Amino acid sequence: MVKKMRLRSINIVKDIIAIVIGVYLITVATNVFLLPHKMTVGGASGIATIFYYIFNIPMGISILLINIPLFIISIYKFGLKFSIKTILATILLSAFLEVFRYDNIAQKEITDLFTSCVFGGIITGVGLSLVLKAGASTGGSDLLAQIIHKYNGKNIADILLVIEGIIIFSIIIVFKDINVGLYSIISLYLSTKVIDILFSGINYIKVVTVITRKKDKILKEILHDLKRGATVTVSLGAHSNKEIATITCIVSRPQISKIKNIVTKNDSDAIMYITSANEAIGNGFNDYDKS
Repeated sequence: MVKKMRLRSINIVKDIIAIVIGVYLITVATNVFLLPHKMTVGGASGIATIFYYIFNIPMGISILLINIPLFIISIYKFGLKFSIKTILATILLSAFLEVFRYDNIAQKEITDLFTSCVFGGIITGVGLSLVLKAGASTGGSDLLAQIIHKYNGKNIADILLVIEGIIIFSIIIVFKDINVGLYSIISLYLSTKVIDILFSGINYIKVVTVITRKKDKILKEILHDLKRGATVTVSLGAHSNKEIATITCIVSRPQISKIKNIVTKNDSDAIMYITSANEAIGNGFNDYDKS
């Protein structure tokens, strides 16, 4: 019991450190490379960029105000346990954007559009990877996409694509500069690819297999907290001759660290292995007519 509590405390500290470092990197990418050129990688920061230049509202304040209603809905729909790390990451991002302004170096003359979009996208991707590994997100479009998915069951990836497309198109319209929008698309693509490589390798979908004697506890959290289905095979262990269960679950990129935490918390003796899949088709993933 003491060992489990100590392990849980260590994991919590590691997650908090990862969130702090990740949010700081996102802040650097935004304030040094993206914001001076009116570029964005989408999400709440894209809307906040518009508010910053049109209404002179600080980005940190805009991001926090945009996310507050999303937090309320997510807590109501998913529970506080699901949202608490995301709330922490978003509050830190709002604070860091104002504390680490770098006004003395964040100027257009320092880097051109292309250099800024490349470094802004890459550094944002690294920062978001750390945040996602900690089982959190920075709110914004990720959180909105999950809420919309909860209501209508549409593919989260498709929802995100529409949201980011609308935000970047709005950037083009508001600033009347197609170059800003095109370079923002490059930044968004680079940040996404960096996340794919650093967080989960080349493949987006992971197949998680858990061999455990405590299937009920693990299944409960997979079904209710992770909002994923699973299949269970009951068999006998060759050495122990005792009943064991094999749980198989398909998860998306942000859920890998969450399912690891679920298994570790409920059965530290469980065996878990994760394999990659090129595509998942069916409920919660791609539709059959799009495959």
